[in-house]
Amino acid sequence: MTNIEIVTFTKIKEIIGKKKFFYEASSVENLLDKMFEEFGEILRTEILDINGEVKKHYRIIVNGRNINLLEGFKTILKEGDMVAFMPAIAGGN
Repeated sequence: MTNIEIVTFTKIKEIIGKKKFFYEASSVENLLDKMFEEFGEILRTEILDINGEVKKHYRIIVNGRNINLLEGFKTILKEGDMVAFMPAIAGGN
């Protein structure tokens, strides 16, 4: 397992109670499992839809890249990686 920096925003930050923290995890899936175990169903239902996919209004970003452009939940995490749970940004002219 490797030490991963986690950064949260909006409702996820409220549920967890902090903006930045560290977890040991080997993949995004492993990280989510650990976070859901610690913070419960309220966090799971905030991040995932009923099909187990990331809700449309969130993005899970690993080192600046959306996991959808990587290997999804199977994305491998390495020592020093940063995972951000960010709200989707829309709008503008």
